[in-house]
Amino acid sequence: MLCAARRLVRNGPAWLSMGRLARIAIRNVLRHPRRTGITCGAVAIGMAAMVVAAGFVDFTLWGLREAIVYGGLGHLQILPARTEPRARLSAAVAREVDTAIQALPHVAVVAPRLEFQGLVSAGPRTMAFSGVGVDAIPEARLRSLMMVVAGRWFTGAERSPQVLIGRGLAERLRVRPRSLVSLIAYSDRGSMSATEAEVAGIFESGVLEYDARTLFVPVAAARELMQTDGTSSVAVALRDAEEVRRAVAHLRHTFSEKNIGVRLATWDELSPVYASVVRLYRWILDVFLTIVTLVVVLGVANTMSMAVLERTAEVGVLRALGFGPWRVLAMFVAESATIGVSGAALGSALGLMACVAISSVGIDMPPPPGHSQGYVAQVHVVPRAFAIAVAIVVLAAISAAIVPSLRAIRGEVSDALRAT
Repeated sequence: MLCAARRLVRNGPAWLSMGRLARIAIRNVLRHPRRTGITCGAVAIGMAAMVVAAGFVDFTLWGLREAIVYGGLGHLQILPARTEPRARLSAAVAREVDTAIQALPHVAVVAPRLEFQGLVSAGPRTMAFSGVGVDAIPEARLRSLMMVVAGRWFTGAERSPQVLIGRGLAERLRVRPRSLVSLIAYSDRGSMSATEAEVAGIFESGVLEYDARTLFVPVAAARELMQTDGTSSVAVALRDAEEVRRAVAHLRHTFSEKNIGVRLATWDELSPVYASVVRLYRWILDVFLTIVTLVVVLGVANTMSMAVLERTAEVGVLRALGFGPWRVLAMFVAESATIGVSGAALGSALGLMACVAISSVGIDMPPPPGHSQGYVAQVHVVPRAFAIAVAIVVLAAISAAIVPSLRAIRGEVSDALRAT
């Protein structure tokens, strides 16, 4: 060590060479391999915890987005310009909207709908319901996360009207597939209208409240019941979720040019709860990262404090040979950075293995509040999270060395030499 110091002093500014400084730092941290190994291990575990937590949050938010989009909302919806509950897109406007949508690239599903409310009866039991008239094939694709637990989807080509009824509503009405129900609604023309339909199937969306009040009917039967040729909304799913903003901008431009009076809404606008969940999870992740960073700082600071205390005499000799205070500071900071980089490299490998292992096994999660279905959680490998975690760990390690290093250069050279 002292020979290296003499060479650095003799070569003048060459001591600033990153290669030489790194070699000396590596030699110094390897003086106590057990202590260095424990510290690097703690840093690596903290790094792995960061990337696993970030990957779990990323999976959770991705899963929520998928549940919102393929639970029925789609990536975007075209709605009537008016916001009244019974506002409709006329048949002519619906055709122009469909033409504009079909001109878009990346369109996967176009699902027109007619929403209405009324009463459904089965024998002596009568319940209020929220009905949705749908085109069966595209609607089944858009609601790919919805499970038909009994019976089947209707096709819309049946001779008599068919309904797909929510599990909660079916239990309250005590109906099953092939049961007959009566639908009564207040039509758009201001008169009462009724029809009889057969239960084609029973579905479960996972949301208890939704399943307790919703049923689907073919859009043609819904229009006949409501005595209208209009449409409440048109839901659109894209093959590439990254194209949503571009598709919305294109449609708005098209509708403005053709003077078509409609509103456009994206999935996150239709489900404002998503933004609240994102804020909550990001706050939780920030708190977790702060705690892990503090643990890394304290661990590295403890190691560097011990190194400074044990090498008081060595620092005095280096100062006597011509090392200035900032050279000594740079030496200790380089040692701390070496520990941080080593821990980050090991932590990256551990984090990657943990993400892959957890995703291959899965984590059985209970149903969220208000839901009837649980899910299997995974952990995404997020490159950005790895980069951020590496930066946090290395900067935390460097910061942890500053206070002990300042303590090493504050004393007088003569006092340090007396410790030899």
